[in-house]
Amino acid sequence: MKCGRERPQAPAAPPPQPAAPPPPAAAPPAGSPPPGAPQFAAGPGSPPPPGYAPVPAAPPGPSPLGLFFGRVVRGDWAGSVRAALWPTGLILGLGVALAIPKYGQGEEDYVGLVDRLRIALAMLLQAVGGGFEVRAATRGGMNTGGYGGGSAYGDTYGDFDPGGGQGHVTLSLIPLTVTVLWIGALILGARAVRRQGAGLEAAVRISAVTAAAVLVLGLYAQPEIEGVEVHSSPVLAALGAFLIALVTTAAVLQRDVAARWLAARPAAQGLVRAAGTAVRALAVVLLLCALVGFISYANMDGVHGKGLLVALPLLPNIALLVLSVSWGGTVDYDLSGQADYFGSGGDHGAFGLGELGDGVGGWAVTGALATGLVSALVVGLLAARRSADRREQFTAGGLFLLGFLVLTGMCGLSSEVSGGVSDLGGRGTMEIAPAVADALLFGLLWVGGAVLVGPYLLRMTGRGGPGGGLTQGGAYPKPSPYGLQTPYGPPPGTPYTPPPGATPPPGTPYNPPPGATPPPGTPYNPPQG
Repeated sequence: MKCGRERPQAPAAPPPQPAAPPPPAAAPPAGSPPPGAPQFAAGPGSPPPPGYAPVPAAPPGPSPLGLFFGRVVRGDWAGSVRAALWPTGLILGLGVALAIPKYGQGEEDYVGLVDRLRIALAMLLQAVGGGFEVRAATRGGMNTGGYGGGSAYGDTYGDFDPGGGQGHVTLSLIPLTVTVLWIGALILGARAVRRQGAGLEAAVRISAVTAAAVLVLGLYAQPEIEGVEVHSSPVLAALGAFLIALVTTAAVLQRDVAARWLAARPAAQGLVRAAGTAVRALAVVLLLCALVGFISYANMDGVHGKGLLVALPLLPNIALLVLSVSWGGTVDYDLSGQADYFGSGGDHGAFGLGELGDGVGGWAVTGALATGLVSALVVGLLAARRSADRREQFTAGGLFLLGFLVLTGMCGLSSEVSGGVSDLGGRGTMEIAPAVADALLFGLLWVGGAVLVGPYLLRMTGRGGPGGGLTQGGAYPKPSPYGLQTPYGPPPGTPYTPPPGATPPPGTPYNPPPGATPPPGTPYNPPQG
């Protein structure tokens, strides 16, 4: 029973809130149909319905090699062409200089200036790997003189070509002066490109343009004169030019990158430094020997201006011959076969210090030995001055000897005659070159002795360090094991502060930083003043 007014009923309390938001619903497994997709019942014997195909992945990007060649193609070809003009112009200029003289031709001048230029270019392109071959499309046969002679078969065979085919004369002679100048012209062109911030891609472009220019010059340097054809092997010349240009321009353009890479690798840096020392020593020695050889050649009887002009592209070749003889080696010559321009039969021999003394005199032998001694001392002193330790000195000497042997094997002259070509006929070979075995033996003696003596000679002049290498504070000091050291030390009177993590020796006064509390029992060192 209710009395009076009814009390209003209290409102219901709200539902309690969860302490954390509910976890998200789990994602459906891969390959399952999305929610709400219609379900299709498979009939009896039918394969199950295919699942949903995954989202296709993005197509793969280009490879690093593809990106590199893309940058090569889209790069600055105009700058690469300007860089390639230096070596190309050098070859053309030298060819014109060699084509101007007539070389004793009379009024019946059937080899004009243009043909002489093409022949000169064919010979100059041997500096980068080309060849020089003279061919004549003349069928083999007998001359009108028959066999001749008084016996049943005669003593001579006239102009008979034993090959029964096309005659040819091959000349192999690398003008190393042209090779050195060509590399120098490449370095000048590459430096101009490096100032514009070019990288390794520019090296490929410059090499390609240079090889194309050499290919064009090689195709042009194949004249046909009076039924005689000159072949210059243009493809080989272009390939050699590309390889030499690629190595040279890459070294110039990547110099800063290589320096940073070598800075973190002391062993590789020492090897590169020794190689640089060997190259410098080889350049100085060859320059000295070339000067001696050129002066000696100019003082020979019958040598005139044209002969000196022809000798200029061969100065390093002459220098290597002089150095080989000065160190006690020999220059071997080998003539075999029967040909018009070097006689018949066979002739073998060697030219060394003994033959030099018999032909010229004892003063020539003394001068040759003095040249060899000075050359060896140059190697020893440069190795002692520019090397950090004895190991690097011997490395520089070994690399010098290796370069000397390689160039010695390249500086010779060889020729082969087969059949009849113009006024030349016969079959035979000729070779004049220094003996590489003698160069190795005497080079070991001279270079090894110079590297041993060089540090002591340098120390006598007051420029050598205690170990015979660089002086303290020299160009190549040893790296500190504690990293980069600055020349600014603490001022005098500053208390010792140990490096982080080091324990100071007992009794060292403690100098705490501002605001720090020293540990109990540590002697306090108050600041002065």
